[in-house]
Amino acid sequence: MFLIEAPFVSEFLKQTLEEFNISVIKTVYAEQALQGYSVNFISELEAVQAYESDKQLHFYTNSENALDWILQNFPYSDLARKVASLKDKVRFRDVLVELHPKYFYEGCQYSELQMLEPDSLPFPVILKPSVGFFSLGVQKIDDQDKWLEALTDLDTMIKSYGGLYPSGVLDNSVFIIEAVIPGDEFAVDCYFDEQGQVVILNMMKHLFASGDDVNDRVYVTSPSIMTQYLEPIQNYLNKLGSLFALKNFQAHVEIRINDGDLAAIEINPLRFGGWCSTADLAQYAWGMNLYEALIGGFRPDWNELITRDPEHVYALVVLNNSTGVPGSEITNFDYDALVRTVQEPLELRKTDFRKFPLFGFLMCRVPAGDLSELEGLLHSDLREFILSHHSG
Repeated sequence: MFLIEAPFVSEFLKQTLEEFNISVIKTVYAEQALQGYSVNFISELEAVQAYESDKQLHFYTNSENALDWILQNFPYSDLARKVASLKDKVRFRDVLVELHPKYFYEGCQYSELQMLEPDSLPFPVILKPSVGFFSLGVQKIDDQDKWLEALTDLDTMIKSYGGLYPSGVLDNSVFIIEAVIPGDEFAVDCYFDEQGQVVILNMMKHLFASGDDVNDRVYVTSPSIMTQYLEPIQNYLNKLGSLFALKNFQAHVEIRINDGDLAAIEINPLRFGGWCSTADLAQYAWGMNLYEALIGGFRPDWNELITRDPEHVYALVVLNNSTGVPGSEITNFDYDALVRTVQEPLELRKTDFRKFPLFGFLMCRVPAGDLSELEGLLHSDLREFILSHHSG
């Protein structure tokens, strides 16, 4: 059963739901978002009853926002417990400590951050909401001097996106302070089968502009990335799966790899990359529909898939608002000029940048030997694409 929730459903997902006659829970948002498509709706009550009689039932979601529905409807279920222990970063670390016993982390009430003695922290550290989404409120803090500055920035940030997402998605009451995990970062869309074995459906390397960058700007996938990292990531995810007892469960996992050591940053339950992003890129990169793969329990033949297009890298560019100008003050954004910065755009998705801290997503294909187009977007604050703005 699919749980469709705000903020976004791609045309690709809508067409998939229609084409495969997938059961979709008829929430207010789903009904509105899927207007014009012939969808196999089932009522919320039917969905609840179906799960009560069959606990093996699958829920697939397109969005973090859908987790609230599960937590509210099945608060005492095994599913809700798993979702909550993955979603809450402090609880997640409490379980993960078994694999990484030396890793430093500490949960802290937002109200107590000011009182914390920074000299007790092993800088550099990452500070982020314990229940968070989309790099909102995430800060890398290098030393004690930067600590108070970071808390001031945090106050400003919280005011700017307060109320944007439900508390099950983004909750600013508790924060986690954790050691910086060094190395290359990867985002993996996968599912764990009935036996709890992981099946990897897409894997992307997260490119950063600098060592201090915490933004979600550029993700790339390619045959060479798959060839190099598929096996170690698969082995590590199988350990995670058994640690959290994940079966019949899909996830979007973020991992760091440093000198062959793997460490999970987070496991986002029951969904792939947010805003239908990483899952939909797989149709271009691998000719694969991840939603269809999930429903059918399909296992990609990576030996064959990596021969598809070794000459190219497929990229997802997250156009987060890094301009320094609030979206509410921007009247126009030059999407045409942005698309012209890459030679082979595949798809542009615009978002309501007045409502979300995001102009949209660009999917593109670049030559494997030349990532300069992506480098340009990675280092841009996107100000050159603001056509006009007024100060509110």
